[in-house]
Amino acid sequence: MDNWYTSKKERTFYGLYFLGQNAVYTFTYMFLATYLLLCGLDAVATAGVLLLVKVWDAVNDCLFGGLIDKFHFKKGRFLPWLKISLPLILLTTALLFHIPQRLGLDQKLVFFAVAYVLWDTAYTICDVPVFGLVTTMSDIQDERTSLMTTGRIWANIGVLIALMAGYVLPSEAVGMSFSNAAILICVVALGTMLWLCFRTQEHVLTEERTEEYTLRSMFTYLFHNKYLFIYYGGQLLFQGLNTATTVLQFTCFYLFKNSLIATIIAALAFVPSVIVAFFMPRVLKKWDKFRVFYLSAAAYAALSVVIWLVGPRLIPQLVLLTLRGFVFGALTVLEFMFTPDCAEYGQYTTGIEAKGITFAIQTFTMKLVSALSSVIAMAILGLFGWNSVAAESFAELAALNVAQSDTALKALWAVFALIPALGAVLAVLTWRRYDLKTSDVELMAKYNNGEIDRENCDAALSHPYPGAAK
Repeated sequence: MDNWYTSKKERTFYGLYFLGQNAVYTFTYMFLATYLLLCGLDAVATAGVLLLVKVWDAVNDCLFGGLIDKFHFKKGRFLPWLKISLPLILLTTALLFHIPQRLGLDQKLVFFAVAYVLWDTAYTICDVPVFGLVTTMSDIQDERTSLMTTGRIWANIGVLIALMAGYVLPSEAVGMSFSNAAILICVVALGTMLWLCFRTQEHVLTEERTEEYTLRSMFTYLFHNKYLFIYYGGQLLFQGLNTATTVLQFTCFYLFKNSLIATIIAALAFVPSVIVAFFMPRVLKKWDKFRVFYLSAAAYAALSVVIWLVGPRLIPQLVLLTLRGFVFGALTVLEFMFTPDCAEYGQYTTGIEAKGITFAIQTFTMKLVSALSSVIAMAILGLFGWNSVAAESFAELAALNVAQSDTALKALWAVFALIPALGAVLAVLTWRRYDLKTSDVELMAKYNNGEIDRENCDAALSHPYPGAAK
């Protein structure tokens, strides 16, 4: 660590940012669909709006990724974007969870669509740069790994805070509205995201490029970066079909008879992930990180199939979810460690440095899967006769005593267990084609930084990578 660029405080501030960012993202990802269903909106119509917003999202992320690669501030490449995005992401999060109840159903849908587009744009402005920042804070692989591991540890804490706020506060026991819970999450985010914006530095900024890349060259870069598409293709299946998160509270309310059980299930899923995060650096010193990731994903898929087969029996489910929580912990720690590798591989393959585009694909995929899982879940519930409800919390829903048909409840279990199991199995099959080694990425990074020549780099790689630019 003596030759590392960053101080211990900088690494801590990098992690703290992810606590706040993931608290905002998780609260939105996990509870937005629940909030919308409690607003009395039609499930199928709301799913359609979510899907349409993703059209803008596709354009938004790619445009912003290209903007980062082309536009340079005088004081940093990524930190200025984080400073700009901080107030925007907090304001739009609060707006998204404050749909005026006096509006009609169509007006509520319009309000939601506008607020979601604004939130989505603001989140892109914070998410792409914070992951790209690791490449300018250091060019040492061990230091980058340390930064990203620290980020994942704090991110998991942020996830837990968001889950507790979303599961406990609107439950039958407390009865706080989702709108007020969202305000609390924004306060937490403000207190943790500020430090990275104003107390860290970008230590390894390269000289500003004068060459202008065309759209054709950017598409060439994307076309040749096969590992980026293999990895995020798997994530699209794994998380895009993880519809359980969308309906967890309704599953607990209707099938396990108390929405507060969602708190226990969330704890069983995420507390082990925090424990695993502390041991992961030791594991990665002995094992290649993608091997650990792949084996964890395979175990997650197997347990997911068993969860579906067992059915809605609470005690066996709690045992299975505890076991799955440990492998899920490995996945959450490792899942964002492969984008920098793909960025180095893309530059090595094409000769084009386009880290902004690479991280924009990461951001787009993560936001796409959160919307996709909600779209699928809400569409299925709507098609199988889900009754619309209008309540600000599950305490109010319990008082209204809104029943669901047997068909709707069977669809609810399929959304909770069957579809996620299918997605996990398909993702594991997709990731079998990923063979980019960590040791090879280190060599590629040295070549990209001009530390070694191409001949020595190619000779030292564990296997050839076809199509590399000479």
